[in-house]
Amino acid sequence: MRKQILLILLTGIILLLTASLYAQSGSRYALEAMEYFQRGEYRNAIEQYKLADRAADGQVPAYRFWLGRLYIADNDTLNARLWLNRYLDSGEERNRTEVQNYLRILDRQTKIFDSFEISRLPRYIFSWNSDYGAIMSPDNNYLYFTSLRPSSYEKENIWRAERFSSGWGRPELMPNLNTDKNEAVGSFSMDGNTAYLFGNFERNKIDGDIYISTFNGSRWSSPVNLTAVNSDQVELHPMVFQDKWMFFTSSREGGFGGTDIWVSEFADGAWSLPQNLGPMINTAQNEQTPFLDFDGITLVFASDGHPGFGGYDLFKAVKIGSGWQEWSIPENLGIPANSIRDDRFFFHAKDTNQGFISTDRQASGYEKFIATNFVFTTPPSYLVRDPETGDVISIDVGDETPAEIEEPLMSMVTGRVLDEDGNPVQTQIVFEAIIDGQRYRQVANTDANGNYTLDLPAGKTYDVVVNEEGYMIFTQTYTPQAGSDNLNITLQKLREERIFVLENIQFEFNSSQLTEASKVILNNSVITLLNNPDIKVELSGHTCNMGSAEYNLWLSERRAQSVRNYLISKGVEASRLTAVGFGLTRPIESNDSLAGRIKNRRVEFKVLDTNN
Repeated sequence: MRKQILLILLTGIILLLTASLYAQSGSRYALEAMEYFQRGEYRNAIEQYKLADRAADGQVPAYRFWLGRLYIADNDTLNARLWLNRYLDSGEERNRTEVQNYLRILDRQTKIFDSFEISRLPRYIFSWNSDYGAIMSPDNNYLYFTSLRPSSYEKENIWRAERFSSGWGRPELMPNLNTDKNEAVGSFSMDGNTAYLFGNFERNKIDGDIYISTFNGSRWSSPVNLTAVNSDQVELHPMVFQDKWMFFTSSREGGFGGTDIWVSEFADGAWSLPQNLGPMINTAQNEQTPFLDFDGITLVFASDGHPGFGGYDLFKAVKIGSGWQEWSIPENLGIPANSIRDDRFFFHAKDTNQGFISTDRQASGYEKFIATNFVFTTPPSYLVRDPETGDVISIDVGDETPAEIEEPLMSMVTGRVLDEDGNPVQTQIVFEAIIDGQRYRQVANTDANGNYTLDLPAGKTYDVVVNEEGYMIFTQTYTPQAGSDNLNITLQKLREERIFVLENIQFEFNSSQLTEASKVILNNSVITLLNNPDIKVELSGHTCNMGSAEYNLWLSERRAQSVRNYLISKGVEASRLTAVGFGLTRPIESNDSLAGRIKNRRVEFKVLDTNN
């Protein structure tokens, strides 16, 4: 509701602005730009505002102001600076302070991240409603988030998706953590057996409270109100650091504005009386969704009170004292972490460069989480005020003479993604490796000609995944050489009657029971089927000629059915899958050799229908 009100107010401002300029040159283009902006079509809005600026011969500074903001929305720092500076050069006083703040944020953001990129999540993860507040389980095997999608419960509920080596499973509802009111998960204990939730689990509750639930090995317990930290006001967004400190959002008395960030310590078996993080973090407006990073000093939070691009932005502050009230000056994370709309719920997955942000930057009216890959600057830096001059100065965390760090050898990887007919494919390529004990992930996006370029640490072995709609999932291991290297990729279309052999699918001896290694391989088929919801497939089992024809027919049917059952257990609709057995009747190699017999013992994936 709040986001919709902000959008209405913002639209009203644009309408007043464009209406007052209607008689001037360019106003027709400005009105069209406004319509594109409302739909989240920022690049089209940019083109219309450029036409408006050209028609007005640069005499309407508001066009340049909006071009700067729209380039921020489009994650184009260079052009954002260009048009914002042109606005300042016009001499217009209205919005001058705001524009100066934008430019300061854009100039400073390179001091916060060494790298920051947004990667695409599969469409089947999302609904037509809000999906937000994504966090990972401590072992990084499950993604938890809050969704307003239809379910057996009303309102917002907690969902989770399993993480496979090559992608994500279908989200499933967490039944015993949900009610017909609003619920969300905020954090987990270090061992993953305690969940810190927020919502309205109790029938007599109207405002949100913080709750805990424990896992007994098979199910989560009914949530229990954490009375030690709750008040008669709203408590939301618990984030627990190392089982000792809980940061959360509250509108309780004693704060500085609407909602503030508070902290409570777990000591002697109980949570302490919460403390406000103080005026450096909290403003007269709203601060929320705190996340303390794994260094124990870097706090990332959302605010609409600190200078930002619009709505809620994400900020970083560094703890500089012994207590929780001494902080550096909060810094805006810049773009693309932030946009001109609401950006909240920063999360960093343990031992990775991966995380999530929730945003409504696409102007759909719904908040969605997006995946991010980022590296904070090393050593981290922060801003403080010089006690003598009052000037803002930058401080680097760490020793004055840090030890030399050997820079890793890099590889500039280039390549092209085509289908088997030689047509270019615009897609996303994921490279993931374990580097120095951390799961490192980087994404390359191909252009209209299928070309891509990216820099990777050389000499590491990466899992490469391309999961594009209309194609069989592509997976490969790859070790780039130092300097420059090349990796071309060919994708296979999901055409009707096309047969794919599911390589290396093994069963227990003389059995239809899948091996654990085979289940991992089958997850690739799960992802392909989830990513292409309109296709139907036939799963066929085949054997070699060892044993009788009758026995092999029976065994092949059982094995095909076993594969079907596994795919169904991972969220693929049963109506899309047919299992058949052909026994020893369809060999693809001679049965006279062991190698041939191994080839003949297989499961095939045949596309029956691409328009379910």
